[in-house]
Amino acid sequence: MNKKEEFFLIFAPPKSKILFASSWGRADYILHPMNITQHQIDALNAELSIVLDKNDYANNVENALKKHRKTAQMPGFRVGQVPMSVIKQRFGKSVLAEEINQILQRALHQHISENKLNVLGSPMPKVDGREQTNWENPDQFTFHYELGLAPELQLELNQNLTFTHLVAEVDESLVSRQIKDFAKRFGKMSEVDVCGDEDMLSAALLEVDADNQPKLDGITSEGSVFVEFIKDAATKSALVGLKKEDTVIVNPHHLAENHNDLAKLLGITHEGVHHLNSMFQLTVKGIQHMEMAELNQELFDRMYGEGVVNSEEELRNKVREGLTQQFDMDANWMFARNAKRQLTENVHVELPDAFLKRWIQATNDKPLTVEQLDYEYPQYANQLRWTLIENHLIQSNDIKVTHEEVKNKVKESIAANFAQYGIPVQEENLEEYAKNSMSNQEEIRKVYEQLFEERLMQLIREKCIVESKKISFEEFVHAAQH
Repeated sequence: MNKKEEFFLIFAPPKSKILFASSWGRADYILHPMNITQHQIDALNAELSIVLDKNDYANNVENALKKHRKTAQMPGFRVGQVPMSVIKQRFGKSVLAEEINQILQRALHQHISENKLNVLGSPMPKVDGREQTNWENPDQFTFHYELGLAPELQLELNQNLTFTHLVAEVDESLVSRQIKDFAKRFGKMSEVDVCGDEDMLSAALLEVDADNQPKLDGITSEGSVFVEFIKDAATKSALVGLKKEDTVIVNPHHLAENHNDLAKLLGITHEGVHHLNSMFQLTVKGIQHMEMAELNQELFDRMYGEGVVNSEEELRNKVREGLTQQFDMDANWMFARNAKRQLTENVHVELPDAFLKRWIQATNDKPLTVEQLDYEYPQYANQLRWTLIENHLIQSNDIKVTHEEVKNKVKESIAANFAQYGIPVQEENLEEYAKNSMSNQEEIRKVYEQLFEERLMQLIREKCIVESKKISFEEFVHAAQH
């Protein structure tokens, strides 16, 4: 599968709102050759004029009316026996508009495909007084459309491009902190009434909106929050002193040291953490004070299994290995994010801004003021620039993703989720879980996009200069948040 843009075609029939069509029309349509002309305004804007003669639509309209007649139920007539003159009077205009809409969709699609036009957004009906439309006595119709075109990009991945891969330094102090955390987790727990600065909260977490109200279909979870390891002073101060059933609004990114821990706390994927920007309501369900366990063989076995670790030196090596794996995942995510930023900022991608603004206003679910559009458009434009850059690189380097690869990625993700809780999954069960997951087209689209991005980032590493830069844990966390 190659990555490509999808777009919808639109047509404005008389006295109605713009229609948005999610397909190109019926497969049984016969599309007659018709008069379509394209006027190139500039490199990014064009205008299409489509002239429909009566023979372009008459048969389709007649066949559609006959279908209506077969099922029409009207007082005084048996089903299927309503006179055609009555059917035309009752349904003629609406059927005509619907059939012309279908013809225009297919005509636009055919013209765009045959001329290999890279269209941004979708063709927009242009109402400027030049239309030739007589819906009372239909004969020849003329329609005009605006097109926004994607720019031609000149970009090649080579040794002239340099990217930076940040690596978190796992030093001895960080290893010691992690071991202390383990010792507390496996230590003796006792209930206390008031939260201290080294205690653990059993908390219920609820995603909220900008008004701190529960977010519709938001994330809800229950988990443990270790106050001692919270770096943000304001968050830590807000938690210390809380009692059971107290509530407070918090930034979830301040509750965990890394994305893996936060994903487990919220019950979402590692990738989902990267796009999380909501605040959460934290409700205290319990407060536990942890007394650290002794660093002995009993603790080593509880942490990693019997006989896996047999000394403090082996423990430190094992902890260091685990931290490195966690940071490698975050480092790869940061590399992709920073590479996108770098390419988007440094590659000139000119857009048909005026057209896109009109298109956004016409197609947005809710009305947008000019001020709202001006505020939101730069972010939209940047996202579109990256999409164009990404698609250009995918196509020019012939990057493909197969259905089997998507399936394997889904199975890998499912197995990893079970592994978090120490639960093995049999292959036959994994196949069934994957089959159910792949019935969700939105989820499959995300997996395709993830694999395309992974392939593209690997290509950047192979063809460009990638400099590795080791930084401290604190600098690494700061870089991940900015």
